[in-house]
This record gives sequence, structure tokens and C-alpha cells, in this order.
Amino acid sequence: MTNPTDRALARLDIPALEAFLQQLVRTPSVYLPGVPGANEAAAARLVFELLEGWGFAPRWEEVAPGRPNVIADLPGADGAGPLLLLEGHTDVVTPGDPAAWSDEPFSGRVVGRRLYGRGAVDMKGGLTAMLFAARALQLAGAPFRGRLRLLVPVDEEGLMLGIKQLVDRGYADGAAGCIVCEPEGGELCVAQKGSLRLRLRSFGRIAHGAMPRTGVNALAGMVRWLGQVLDLEAALQREHDAHPLLGPCFISPTVARAPVSGDASQINCLPDECDAFLDIRTAPPVQHEALIARITALGDAVRATHPAYRFEVEVVDDRPATEIDPAHPLVRAVAGAHAAVYGAPPPLGGVPGSTDGTIIARERGVPVVVYGPGDKWLPHQPDEYIDLDEVARAARVYVIAALGFLAAGDRV
Repeated sequence: MTNPTDRALARLDIPALEAFLQQLVRTPSVYLPGVPGANEAAAARLVFELLEGWGFAPRWEEVAPGRPNVIADLPGADGAGPLLLLEGHTDVVTPGDPAAWSDEPFSGRVVGRRLYGRGAVDMKGGLTAMLFAARALQLAGAPFRGRLRLLVPVDEEGLMLGIKQLVDRGYADGAAGCIVCEPEGGELCVAQKGSLRLRLRSFGRIAHGAMPRTGVNALAGMVRWLGQVLDLEAALQREHDAHPLLGPCFISPTVARAPVSGDASQINCLPDECDAFLDIRTAPPVQHEALIARITALGDAVRATHPAYRFEVEVVDDRPATEIDPAHPLVRAVAGAHAAVYGAPPPLGGVPGSTDGTIIARERGVPVVVYGPGDKWLPHQPDEYIDLDEVARAARVYVIAALGFLAAGDRV
């Protein structure tokens, strides 16, 4: 009789995995507001029907019309034990200009062992690997303690509405760990940068450009404020050494508009309103609430010398940085599984952006690692691809890691 790991690995259906991944990549799941059918529904349906056909009892829960989360559980043979989450999203970013691609962006074309198409690496490869790992464990009799739960949300590339709803509905409650199956190029990521997105608003009073003293230039106020904010980035980097896995913190203005509405060609008018957006990336020591307060205080300092200005700060999205102790049982389980498949332990890494795991960690305190197939620097580019052999290896890692972690559940 083989051991449970060997039994489960023997049930991994790699040809079926590759065929499903190709079908999933060929199914566009770009969310475009106001465009009929431009959402995740078709891709989520493929996942739902796959799980249903395997005998799972998947749940279909819409976050918004045409935007469904899919959830499925695999109870272990011994139901008393920890809950392990595997997570992967169905949405992908727009392919951009099709002319920048060598082939149709959703072709799913295979050249050698590379499968091309938007979403192949981010993250339909990782999503497929986790689904087929769960199937192999099911066919092996779920020889573990506790429960394996698959979370397949929408909107990771947007405001993470999918994972926020899943967390609000209790699907991460009590979880002992979560593996986010995003592409990390063989690294086991134990840290993720925080992402704080702010809208800064400056208010003034419209006036003729030839008579600026009769009005208040909202754009000039914003320029003065942003100058202080850019200096804050340098101060933040002095206060916090670059994180060994994530690097330094950044504060990047990405959008500025004045006037916010109306005719922008009226260059002889002082704008009465201006807004600017900040994309702020932080390391674990940085507290977002304190940072927001500092940015607000910088606006107050500008107003101290220019009392006619009025400023506001609006939080668009707030995703904290996360970090897990490399000695945590979840890290050890994934590292051991990677070593079993690749013959050497994985390097530890950090996620330069943020994932759905940031919400799970912040809202429920669940330990999170990020590990999945594909080049971590390839997402969102033309001619996106994933190596099919790497997807198969990731599925094996998930099988071994799940068994190792759940078998050790009484020590988690």
C-alpha cells in the first residue's frame, strides 16, 4: 500500500489539467463596467461546473450581477482538524492593444510547453493547479485531518470586492492558513507589500486667468500639497530601512486632474477643483492610518500659509502589508513540498504588489503565504504565457503541502 502522498500524486490528471487551463485562458474574464458580458461569469462557470462534475458541492455567490465567487470544500477523512484555504481569482486585466500581441490575446496557443494568453500566468495557471490538486486529494480519499477550502473570487485586479465578500460571509473564519496561488517564479513569498490608494482633493474658486487674485487656484494648491507629499516619500524611506524581501516604501502620484469636470480647454480660467490619486506601497512596519494622518497634516501646513485653499483626503482602497514567520508550520509545509518536487528548498521572497491574501490576513488574522506557477514579473504584459510543466509541478506542491500541513493540524 502506498502512502497517502503517493496515492494523491498518482491521481493528478495532468492532460486534463492542461486541457482545462487552455479552455480557461480562452474564456475572457476581463471586467469592464458598462460592457455587457465583460465580467468573470463565463470563467467562474467553467470552474463551478468542473467542481460540480467531480462531485464537490460548489457554491455560486454573486458579488454583483455577472460577478460570482465560487467556493468549494473538501472535508478530510478525519473532520476534526484545521481549515486550510487555497485561493485563486478568475478575473484578468485587459489585454490592451491586440496589435502588441503575436497572436489573439485569448488564443490559449501552445508553443512547445508554453501556453499563451491573457491571464495564463496571472493567474489561471495557479487557479487550475489548485483545482486539480484538490481533485487528486479527493480521489485519494481526502487522507487528512480537517478541511480544505477552495476560494475562487472575482475582482482581485480591481478593488478586491470578491475576497472582501467571502471574508465578510465567514469563509476565512478560523482558518489555520491560506496559500494564495499567484505566480511567484519558484519563490515562497512570506511578505506582501501594502497598497494604500488615496484621492487628494483641492478646492478653490474659479476666476479669470488674467485676474487670479479674484479667485483661488485649486491646481496651485494641489501642486503645493503634492510637493510636500513627495518629500514625505523620502522621509518615509529614511525612517524605515528597505525591507529585505520587499524593498523600500513608495508614494507615487499617478493621476492629476484640473478641472475635475467641465471644459479642460479653458486655459484662461483658474480651476475651482483639482484631484490627484496616490498609489502608496508600504512594508509591514508602516501603519496606514498614521500615514494618512501625516498626508492630511501636510495639507494643513500648506493651508497655514495659504488659508484660502481647502483640502480633503479620501481613502479609495486600503490593503495592509503582511508578513509571516518563516518558521510557521504553513511556510514549512510549502517549503518542504517544493523541496520534494524540485529537489531543493525554495528561496523566500516578497510580493511587490498585493494579493487577495492581504484582506484575509487583515480581516481575520489568517497566516498567508503566496506561492504559484509562473514568472512573477510577467503579469499584465503582451504575450503573457505560462509553462505547462511548471503548472503541473505547482499542483504537486499543493498536494504535498496540503497533506503535510493538515496532517500536522494538532500542532498548528
